[in-house]
Amino acid sequence: MVNSTLFRKIELQLLMNLTARAMNKPARRIWTLSNDQALKVYAEYTRRNLTGPIDESLLRRMNEEAWRMGVRLRRWFFLQSPARIQRFIIALYRNIGIKLEGQIPGNLCFKHCFFSRYYTTAVCLAASALDEGIIRGIAGEGQLLFQQRITEGCACCKATFTTTNPQKK
Repeated sequence: MVNSTLFRKIELQLLMNLTARAMNKPARRIWTLSNDQALKVYAEYTRRNLTGPIDESLLRRMNEEAWRMGVRLRRWFFLQSPARIQRFIIALYRNIGIKLEGQIPGNLCFKHCFFSRYYTTAVCLAASALDEGIIRGIAGEGQLLFQQRITEGCACCKATFTTTNPQKK
């Protein structure tokens, strides 16, 4: 189900909606586009809205909106076991053009990222607030820290997700 075209379309639209809500901007309707076109529109939308000085309160809102969505996904899909949580997160990222490997919690390697063609390092850094929010919402309270990024010229993004207090069911 997570790999279906309809699921991907819904996932991208939900991502657009939560990002737009955090930015206090109108969301674009992308669920009717092809997955490739929807990804491109979303990448251009975030790049345009995250360029320039980024207010710390915006990053907090992005993180919290993504966290709320992660909590919902955890409940909707009955994600309880660490193995199922990890598989689900990896599938979500694959659906948006990101090849993610590693352990949650633990070390992560983002081997390929669709957005690296669109984002500068600064935009990527800001957009990472969404990554941390969604992962901690699904996996439990924690923190995502990047050590390197593709947008910095590295071969892959490396990050660590540490869980501080798994969410109760």
